[in-house]
Order: sequence, then C-alpha cells, then structure tokens
Amino acid sequence: MKKEVQKLLEKADHALEVAESLLKQGFAQDAASKLYYAMFYATQALLKSEGIDVVKHSAVESALGYHFAKTGRIEPKYHRMLINARKVREIVDYDIQEEIIEPTEILKSEDGKEFVAVMKAMILKT
Repeated sequence: MKKEVQKLLEKADHALEVAESLLKQGFAQDAASKLYYAMFYATQALLKSEGIDVVKHSAVESALGYHFAKTGRIEPKYHRMLINARKVREIVDYDIQEEIIEPTEILKSEDGKEFVAVMKAMILKT
C-alpha cells in the first residue's frame, strides 16, 4: 500500500475516533463534521490507490460516483452517503440560518464506520 494511501486511512480512523469522543461529550454537530472528514479521507485513499488524484471535495465526491458507484464496484448507497455527509457538514460548519439540532439523525457514527470499512476493503482488492 502506498504511503500516501496509508496516511489518508490513518486520518480517516483518527477522525472516526474524534467523532466518537465528541458524541460522548454531547457535541453532535462537531461529530457530524468529523464523520464527514473520515469518509472524505477514506474516499481520497481509495481514489489514490487507483491513481486518481483529486483534492477538492466536489471532485472527490464526483470521482467516487464516476469510477465506483456507476461502474458497480461499490453500492451506490455509499456515494449517496458521502454526498449527504458533505451536505450535513456544510450546514453544521457554515450555515447559521438553518439549525440542525441532531445532525447524527442524518449522519450516524455507524454509517461513518461502515463507509470507512468499505473503502478500506476496496483498497485491499486493488
């Protein structure tokens, strides 16, 4: 496994750990942001493992859909999970007009863990 891919997976795992800690402390909105980043880093790792080098959030999201969901290499639900997670993160991080009381109702810790596990399994297949 490439060193860069491994580093991204480590970042994904770390973001999951931080999200769990934030949830336990009652900081659901901050946890939702960290869960998204765990998914984002895991997706970047998968893409880099196949020589696809994208950095922008929208490009990572699009590349996952194009190279993996549309081709049937992953279930489309994972692409949708990443899209939804990004929307939640943008709301909790930037939108002061729209209040999400419990973003974990939309973005659950288990979803983040499942997503990262699927990306890791895909990397091991490559």
